[in-house]
Amino acid sequence: MIRVLLADDEALVRQGIRLVLESDDQITVVAEATDGAQALDSARRHQPDVAIVDVRMPVMDGLAVAREMALLPQPPRTIMLTSYALDEYLFAALKSGADGFLVKDVSPYDLMNAVKAVSSGDAIISPSMTRSLIQRLTPPEVSPVSSAQERLRALPEEQRTILALIAEGLSNAEIATCRGLTESQVKAQVSRILRMLRLSNRVQAAILAYSAGLSHDRSRT
Repeated sequence: MIRVLLADDEALVRQGIRLVLESDDQITVVAEATDGAQALDSARRHQPDVAIVDVRMPVMDGLAVAREMALLPQPPRTIMLTSYALDEYLFAALKSGADGFLVKDVSPYDLMNAVKAVSSGDAIISPSMTRSLIQRLTPPEVSPVSSAQERLRALPEEQRTILALIAEGLSNAEIATCRGLTESQVKAQVSRILRMLRLSNRVQAAILAYSAGLSHDRSRT
């Protein structure tokens, strides 16, 4: 069972997230908090596996909460949640030690999957923000004989195409639609790609693909 702490100053938002998460029998919400200080205190007392924290909260903002939670003896994995798809929030959240960054328009399915992924050690970024992240973390020009391209040579064509779609910021559901696959098939392919490339999560995979110029190959596949 994945134990979750919800921290958001809006009661309706917390209620909606709780209803979504607890519709999955693998997830339970163990505490709620209405401000940053309360969130940190709840994390100390309840020791959740995952904390979903709003970026903008009274008393202590979500970024400060994430930094403090990372210092706890048993720190939860932290997902930052925001209404604002702003680059500065994304990079500040990652610097604060957050494991995920989601915009509040995320679908219920993707929210549940994000909690599961983060609890198992993965990193999750809203697909709409992925392109901003990889553009900031990779150089503007990439050598055609780069080590990134060499690492991708072992991937079969279908996996290269899926990796390109990841680099474009598409979710598993969107990739499934593009490729005529089920979401479970896409999830299995993504796992194989990460294993073959020795990567920890899809964010790293997106950065590698973008570095190799693979995201620009999609129109030719």
